[in-house]
Order: sequence, then structure tokens, then C-alpha cells
Amino acid sequence: MAAANPQPPSAAGEPEVFVAAPIGDRPDAALSEACFKSDNVDTGIGRIHNRFTYCARVNIEAVYWSIDNKGIPIEEEGTTTAKLEVFAQGDDTERRARVFAQIQKNSVDYDWGPIDNIFVAPNVPLSLLGNCVQDSDVCHATRGSYTMPWATWDNNPDWAYWDIYNHEQVSEGRDKISYNRWTVELFTDNEEYKTLQRGRTPARMLRCDSATYFNLGKAKYPKACIFSEVTPYLTYTLGSTHHAVAEHIDAAHNRPNTTYPLLAAPGVPWPRDKSIPGKYIAGNPDAPGLHRITRALHPTESKANKDNKDGACFKTGPERHKYLDTGLPTRPPKGEQCDEYPFASTLEGAGNPRPDFSVKSIPATDNRVAGGMLRKYYVDDRILAWDPSLPRPYQTNDRFYVHIK
Repeated sequence: MAAANPQPPSAAGEPEVFVAAPIGDRPDAALSEACFKSDNVDTGIGRIHNRFTYCARVNIEAVYWSIDNKGIPIEEEGTTTAKLEVFAQGDDTERRARVFAQIQKNSVDYDWGPIDNIFVAPNVPLSLLGNCVQDSDVCHATRGSYTMPWATWDNNPDWAYWDIYNHEQVSEGRDKISYNRWTVELFTDNEEYKTLQRGRTPARMLRCDSATYFNLGKAKYPKACIFSEVTPYLTYTLGSTHHAVAEHIDAAHNRPNTTYPLLAAPGVPWPRDKSIPGKYIAGNPDAPGLHRITRALHPTESKANKDNKDGACFKTGPERHKYLDTGLPTRPPKGEQCDEYPFASTLEGAGNPRPDFSVKSIPATDNRVAGGMLRKYYVDDRILAWDPSLPRPYQTNDRFYVHIK
């Protein structure tokens, strides 16, 4: 599923600022409610609600054995089952995520026998422990285990929580990228009963970075950890305050041969069909995507995008000769701007010689709204800028898509 679910519009029609929710001693109430009411939260592996929010509801089972005075299991005594709820929030100021866990209220069932179900099984302790899967040079978890009787867990309104920290020392590339997995362990240390092995929730991935170019206004987000096991995409909506941009991108995705610049002058046969990347296709994370660039980090690519856009839109600039017969037939009139797709802030923009691109004259108001959404989206989904020094750069750099709703 996508990392960036469509965001609710504000009164002005723009998306609300998302970024990471503040991290406290309890899960963020609005995010928790939205995440846990999803249909796929009970799949066992859980749901990535957005790249800063994860939740899961997991069926757990503990088979208990009685043990002798040497701690050796001698006889199976009973089984306790329950639903474990896990909620995790990534941070956008530190390289950490906070992992919360609790037993869903009134979900515990005992199968120990009529008497033991009442007097024994509810009093057996259960321990929960959030942990990092990798070695301590990659990441570590804070706080120890939380231990309570099953009966207390079953009626406990509080959440256990741990911080999973990722270490900058073991990282790659300009933005000091590092990955680690985390899990919640379940076990019982008891002199009378034990399980034969610890239980663990499915290990999930964190990607952490120390990129210094994320900001919204004066707010800066110099480090972060996100849940990266999703295909990130930005949603634009037809019929909205940015309708013209959504319509333009929809044509670029689905009817590229109708867009400017043409591949050959009017009346001249085209050598091929146009192919414009970036369309979100559900279930296909390998579709041709987009890669973010910035003017500061990628001055050559940014200038090439601008020069080719100016040539295709206005027949001006150093690349104008390429578009004299193929660019927009007329310049955008007053009140309109030349919109380009893929975006000027992507490696696949107008200056890239490999994919095709599209330009169109649209109302300036639509263009401003859509541009603001894109800038917020880069922060909301923590889209890292292109880094050619990464191994296999087209596979390991952040790739994102655009969905037209």
C-alpha cells in the first residue's frame, strides 16, 4: 500500500501539514485511531499508515509447560492466547522510532482447564520487550521489558514503549542512510511455567537518515527514521483547487502523445511514442518512478530542467533551438503559467535526455497550490534527494510516484 494516503483538504483546499506527529508516552490519538480501523491491520504484518506511522494487531499464542527444579520442561499445562497491538511512530528530528505495545483489552483467553483458567493462568506473568534485530553498532533499544500477569495486561489502559535508535556511524551516502529491523518480543520467566521459545512480532524495517535539507518554513527536520517498506506516492485530485495540474499529469501518464513538446515537427512522422515516467501503479513498485533533486545539491540537473522547460514553453534560453517547431504553439497568456511534468525538482525533469516530458499552460493559481503540495509532500514522506554515490543508485535512491484521483 502507498505510504502517502490522500491528505484531508483544509478550508483553502490545500493539504494539511503532515510531518511526523509529536512523540509522547502514548500513541498519537488521531493517527492510532486511523491506523487501527484499517482492514489490513490484522494481517499479522500490520499496516504502514504513512511513512512515519505503523500499526499491527497480531494474534499471539503461548503454550506453557511446567518445569522441574532444573528448569527443564516436563509437562504441557495450557495455552494462553490474545491479541497484541503494536503502534510505532518515526521521529523527524532524531534517528529513532518509538514502538508501543499493549494487549488488546479483553482479548486474553485461557485453555488450561476449568480450575486453572481461573486460579493459575491469569496470574502467570507475560513480558514484552521492544528490540532491535541488528547488532548494537547499527541500532539499539532503550528501556527493559515490561512484565505483568496476563490478567493485568488484559485490562491495562497504558502502553509499554521503547525507543529504537539507529546509529549514524554505520551508514551510507551523503545523507548517512542506514536500515535496521525491529520487533517486539514476548516471553515468560517464571519458576513454575515456561514457554519453549520466545514469541516475536514480524520484524519491520526502519530507514534512518541525517539529511539536512528538509524544512517547512522555519521548521527544520535534520534527522529522521521512517517505515520504508512501501511505495510512496503523491496524490493530486481532478476537480480540486489544483485541477489543471492533475489534468495535465493525467494526460502525461495516459495520453502522452497528446502533450507538448512533440517528438517531431507537425506533419513529420514520429520516430516513436512518448513515454513519461512517474505514474503510480498499485502493486508495481518497479514502475518507472521519479527521483528528487534540489538546486543546491544538483545545480547542473536543475539548470538543464529549467533551460529545456523554457525552450519548450517560451522558445527562449540556450535549448530553444530544440523546440522551435515542437514546443507550445503559443506562450502562456496573462494569469497562466507553464507547468512541466515530470517536476523540475526531479531527475527525470525536462533536462533529462532519457524519459520524455510534458509542458502545458495552466492557471497560475492551480500551479501554486500543486507546487505547495509537492514541497510539503517531500517532507511528509521524507523523500531523499538523488545521491549518485549510493550503490546501484537507481534501485537504492528514493523513488516516488504521482497518483491522479
